[in-house]
Amino acid sequence: MLRLFSSLAIFVFASANSFAQTPARVMSGYAATSGPHAVLWIARDAGLFEKNGLRVEVAFIRSGSTMAQTLVSGEIQMSQMGGPAMLSAGVAGMDVTFVAVALNTTPIVIMGNVSKMEELKGKAIGVTRYGSNTDISARFAIQKAGLQPEKDVALIQLEEYANILGGMQSGRVAAGSLADPFTEAAKKLGFKEIADIAKMGLEFPFVGIAAKKSYIKDHPDTVQRFVRAYVEAIAIYKNNRELTMKITSKYTGIKDPAILASTVDFYAPKLQRVPEATVGGLKFVLEQVGVRDPRAKNYAPESFMDNRFVKQLEDSGFIKALYPKG
Repeated sequence: MLRLFSSLAIFVFASANSFAQTPARVMSGYAATSGPHAVLWIARDAGLFEKNGLRVEVAFIRSGSTMAQTLVSGEIQMSQMGGPAMLSAGVAGMDVTFVAVALNTTPIVIMGNVSKMEELKGKAIGVTRYGSNTDISARFAIQKAGLQPEKDVALIQLEEYANILGGMQSGRVAAGSLADPFTEAAKKLGFKEIADIAKMGLEFPFVGIAAKKSYIKDHPDTVQRFVRAYVEAIAIYKNNRELTMKITSKYTGIKDPAILASTVDFYAPKLQRVPEATVGGLKFVLEQVGVRDPRAKNYAPESFMDNRFVKQLEDSGFIKALYPKG
């Protein structure tokens, strides 16, 4: 009997130990193939999720609005996406929030065959989807030029950055709302820089990790480990140029070393070491969402930011240790 009990105890201990070591499975995804989305690609390709006890599958879900629908449906648990799509879902009543924001400004540059925004009157700008990062950035630039979106300048949905560039080449649109590496590609094709939105000092949650509040409540440890891997990936992006270029090339299909180097050099200093969502950034996007959805005025920016996971990493000294050179 004692031998049987001992054998049973060993089996139970081994089973429990095996269960404890089983990586938590998480479905994740990204909504665009632009430079800052490489943070998620790095986390996967550099083995950071496995290092943090996760088995993460990463899918490309075309456009932020589609990504938001996929997140809300539960098909994806941790989504890398922009503020406009996430907040549009939030003001529609979905229980979504940011747990990290890697890029808190917009890298969008309006490129085209004219020299200034005013010359786009009566013409069209290509964006990915209405309500997306590219769309809100383009509308911001149009308004700054004293024009009215849709009335003075048409906005055409073209789904992806590559399609926007193609639309510019074919003449379907006179300009495009682009981010590196596609901005550099447009320059090589002879298009001009019309407006650099980041230089306007705009605070904007362009790329971050969103999750459902209910998922966070039920799986706080999984979320913490995911955010830890994500923070490590930001450090690699900022500190390991060659690896970041290699991974960016893999996912964007761009092979030109000069374009890849320019892309990494553009984003690396802009990525936040401490990737917290900010009230100012979310407030701006809520105002833009409110143009189409009046329900946005009923929400405070704080409703869509959960910085406790990033804060834990900062308070523990984990983030500081990723940057030993200061």
